[in-house]
Amino acid sequence: MHRVFIMLLGGCFVLFNSQTRLHAESKTFHVETMQIPSDSSQLTLKKFKKLRKQADVQVLDTRSGDIFLQGFVPKSINIGFKGPFDHFLGRVFPDKTQKFLLITDLEDKEAVIDHLLKLGYTHIVGVLEGGFATWKNSEIVDSLSNISAGEFKERSDQGHIVDVRTDKEFANGHIDNAMNIPLTDFANFGSTLKKDDARLYVHCQSGYRSAVAISILSAKGFKYLCNIQGGYKALQEEIKENQ
Repeated sequence: MHRVFIMLLGGCFVLFNSQTRLHAESKTFHVETMQIPSDSSQLTLKKFKKLRKQADVQVLDTRSGDIFLQGFVPKSINIGFKGPFDHFLGRVFPDKTQKFLLITDLEDKEAVIDHLLKLGYTHIVGVLEGGFATWKNSEIVDSLSNISAGEFKERSDQGHIVDVRTDKEFANGHIDNAMNIPLTDFANFGSTLKKDDARLYVHCQSGYRSAVAISILSAKGFKYLCNIQGGYKALQEEIKENQ
């Protein structure tokens, strides 16, 4: 009887260890499938161009807005990593299954990937090896006008002024003749604007959101776009100095 008890106890111990090991291995496998090894995330220009043509893939450029506006991959969306990145990534891309091709500052590549994974965006196709410079060296580059508040005030033809701040911010003060179109999600933003020959001057409170907004409008085919550096804050200061 004593021998039987020992054999049963030993069997339970082996079964418990086996289940524990399987659970640990399963957990480890799950974590590993959420990670993208550094070497496999690097894409050659040829591979990047091929993947970019897929309808469900979006090029996300995480460089600063001012740098982005000087030159970028056509139809890419800018959400600067050094800023309220988490908030506006969720606003523009609420679907966390969105597939991304990344353009980043070289020193931020690993941090951007890690951050996206932690936020739940696990469908990262890869990062262009060498960053934007790789694209610029051999491909067509888009750029957008980026002017100061002073330059804007000096222009006689000011076209349409698009304020992408929230309704509350707009109600607390805005530029004369500005239209308020809050930056919402990628699918709907800009749907109320007409693609005519009038230039769109886009601004937010300080400049971060307007770079996001103007990149979305550019990706949607708007041609006459201009960002106002420093946003409403800079415009207010310009008005005070000239009163």
